[in-house]
Amino acid sequence: MSAPRICRSCIQRTRSPSTPSHQRLLGTASPSSSSSSQPARLRFAPSPTGYLHLGGLRTALFNHLYARALGGKWILRIEDTDQTRLVPGSVAALQETLEWAKLDYDEGPSAGGEYGPYVQSERLDLYRSYAERLIGEGKAYRDFRAEVASPDAGRTKHVPLRDSYIPPDEAEAKHLISFNKPYVVRLRAPTAALDHTDLVYGTLHFPADPHRHGTEDPILLKSNGWPTYHLANVVDDHEMRITHVLRGEEWLPSLPKHLWLYRALGLQPPHFAHLPLLVNADGTKLSKRTGDVRVESYREKGVEPEALCNFLGLMGYNNLAYHEGRTGETDETAYDVLTMREMVRGFDIAHVNRSRATVDLPKLFYLNARHLALKLQDTTRGGGRDELVARVTPRLATAFPDAAHRFDNPDLVHTVIDLTKGTSATLFDIPQSAIPLFRRPAFPPEAVQLFARNALVHTHFAPAVVLALAHFARLDVWSRDAIHAVIASLPQLLSDAPPPTEAVHGKKAGAKTKVKKAGVLAPLRFAISERERGAPLADLLLFLGKQESVHRLRAALDAYEAGKLTAP
Repeated sequence: MSAPRICRSCIQRTRSPSTPSHQRLLGTASPSSSSSSQPARLRFAPSPTGYLHLGGLRTALFNHLYARALGGKWILRIEDTDQTRLVPGSVAALQETLEWAKLDYDEGPSAGGEYGPYVQSERLDLYRSYAERLIGEGKAYRDFRAEVASPDAGRTKHVPLRDSYIPPDEAEAKHLISFNKPYVVRLRAPTAALDHTDLVYGTLHFPADPHRHGTEDPILLKSNGWPTYHLANVVDDHEMRITHVLRGEEWLPSLPKHLWLYRALGLQPPHFAHLPLLVNADGTKLSKRTGDVRVESYREKGVEPEALCNFLGLMGYNNLAYHEGRTGETDETAYDVLTMREMVRGFDIAHVNRSRATVDLPKLFYLNARHLALKLQDTTRGGGRDELVARVTPRLATAFPDAAHRFDNPDLVHTVIDLTKGTSATLFDIPQSAIPLFRRPAFPPEAVQLFARNALVHTHFAPAVVLALAHFARLDVWSRDAIHAVIASLPQLLSDAPPPTEAVHGKKAGAKTKVKKAGVLAPLRFAISERERGAPLADLLLFLGKQESVHRLRAALDAYEAGKLTAP
């Protein structure tokens, strides 16, 4: 069955609130006022057809946020009535992904609950009883036409009913059934216009279709006795006392079918909120062909669950509500860094945008780095810091087998994380960022190219290294303060020093120049790590110790004087 075709531009979208008198109008289906008097109950109802995608995780997240904000509950329901699309193992994978994301549903296949079972294939008798009830009340009928009475009817076939089909009466139907004549059960769909107030899109108007052009009566039961999505969805939402349905925008065309079915059953529909789709930067829908859409892909990249939920919580959401009461942030983007508690506290369905949300991956990795920093600040026993240490330790031991014994010390691992956090967008980046901590520079071709390319590195390289060596060698105490003092003195010492000679610098003497701090930090960092960026230089030197630091500076100077490091 296909609902009246609904174009985004022709749906009436206003924010006018519905009133009780408006809700009683013929042809109007709005959320019942009574549903607000009972505890909020929401549901996330995916089909087990593979890995969970970003859009699905956002839907689960918004259900979680709204349920918690309303002081209610949300359930996990597995909608597996289309058995042809099932992927083995996907239910377990879905549950594990929700657990990883820390989205703790209150009822579901593994959690139990008083409204179970929570897998639709275990509720078939219930759906059949509802279909039989509608047939008995004359609101549904059996369709015995061969072209629609196939197991797939209701999933892919579209049979226009522009010419009326006269179903057999009950006696004739029973006679046909006795001969095993296959049939489907259809709802007698109304032809009147329909209005409904969506919590995101406002008032939606579905025009009248008195001649049934472009429509057909929705199939409720397929010929194999299994329900279609529409019947199972409506029955379960009623039986499980669902008060709010948050689902993707792609379900808007199905909304009239569901509202017709609620009316036929004499039930008040829940509140509906349709969430705009996630799209690529060019406005195209996310798909496997255009990029990573699976949550599992981001887990494999090392994205933290808190960061991914934070990222998705901002997708299609005007997050001003999240910011209420937050002060003292100097970085404007820091207002986007939110914990689950902050998102719950500030969530308001009225702040969900109608426009589609663009997936901005650089922002995801920015948020990930910030959430890593937040975890490092959690020093409680078993808290965020301990979690990161436990997870990164085996990766460091694998990356640096010669130093593996050192990683038995969690304080050292924490120091490594702290030193590399500025250059690590994910936990998986830390071993790469930690190379300067455990391996001496070898100045491979790419490092030589960096030296030649970066004027800050090569302009004062030799004199900066010579002076640093002289002053560091005289230090009796290797402390952060002592190292800082030496580094702070070097710009002025370099500025006051006579121009370099050929013997030291390898080039002709020149005039004195004013050397800035960056002119010292850049060459020393390169000499120590053969990199442009990294941890604060004093912290890096403190970690390495005096002996190793002096050794690396001397080796870098030797490489320079041997002509291995050259500048244009």
